Amino acid sequence: MSVPNWLVTRVLGEAVIATATARQTATEIHAQGRDHYDAPAWRAAVADAHRATDTAEQIGISPQAVLDASKAP
Repeated sequence: MSVPNWLVTRVLGEAVIATATARQTATEIHAQGRDHYDAPAWRAAVADAHRATDTAEQIGISPQAVLDASKAP
C-alpha cells in the first residue's frame, strides 16, 4: 500500500514536533536545576512523542528518521 505524501508529511511533522518538545521540556527542567526524569511534564511529553513515533512507524517512517528530523536546524 502506498502512503500519500501529504500523510507522510503530516505524520512525520507531528512526530518531529512531539520529539523536539520532549527534548525542550527536559532542557527547561534542567535549567531550573531539577532532574527531568521525575517531572510529570517531561513524562507527558515523552508519552506524546512515543505515540507520534509509533504512528509514524505504522506508515513506514523509522523512529531514527523521526529523531534525525527533530534535530535538524
